[in-house]
Amino acid sequence: MKRFLVSVVFLFITVSCFSQDLNSYKYVVVPYEFSFLSRHDAYRVNTLVRHLFKKEGFEVVYDNQPFPKDLADDRCLGLYADINNQSSLFTIKMSIELHDCSNQLFFETEVGTSKIKAYEKGYNEALRRAFATIEAKNYSYKPASKTIVEKVVETPIDEVEVEVEAVEVEEVVEQATTTNTSKTVLYAQPIKNGYQLVDSTPKVVMILLKTGAPNVYIVKGQDASVYKENGKWMLSKVTENGNEVSVLNVKF
Repeated sequence: MKRFLVSVVFLFITVSCFSQDLNSYKYVVVPYEFSFLSRHDAYRVNTLVRHLFKKEGFEVVYDNQPFPKDLADDRCLGLYADINNQSSLFTIKMSIELHDCSNQLFFETEVGTSKIKAYEKGYNEALRRAFATIEAKNYSYKPASKTIVEKVVETPIDEVEVEVEAVEVEEVVEQATTTNTSKTVLYAQPIKNGYQLVDSTPKVVMILLKTGAPNVYIVKGQDASVYKENGKWMLSKVTENGNEVSVLNVKF
């Protein structure tokens, strides 16, 4: 049978959402209550941190607020702030941490210090000094660009084989797009820092890691998140074709 070379073109989409560049992040999510404080906005810390990031140009939301739609659809548009309090009896020492959507430490400022004993003034001075590290970055939001790379693979196959493979690919694509995730019942088992979701086998399907936001989890090892919306658990996953959202049938 006559043979010929067929060029198969693959499109690979590379999203630079994890580049070490603050400019690719649109939001900063600030805890409604920092763990080292006894209540919300004690010593005006929450207000100060929120003000500093807004002044720098970030869009800032508290972790207990409904997220803007683009952030709700893609948690990786935001960085999640925390304070590393290293204060001693005589010196206030603080740095500001920024974690990415996988709960990995993305950036930490220099330690800001203060000798002022009054907490409100001392925290204010130390945090402003720490934030100077971020100010030096001259932040300006620039959406992450999508780069399309064309890769040509030449494979010797005959005409009949090409037609068969094309049908098989179409069937696979159709199955992938019509899969209803909600049909499979998953059971949530508590683990450290989150839950593991298992099926009836039981087999671990995915591991959910806690974030600073209620009912919002990061899927370990995947560019995906699970969150509750309108009483349903949603799986949001970044794919080559964009963000895909499906319903999970989870029993807690």
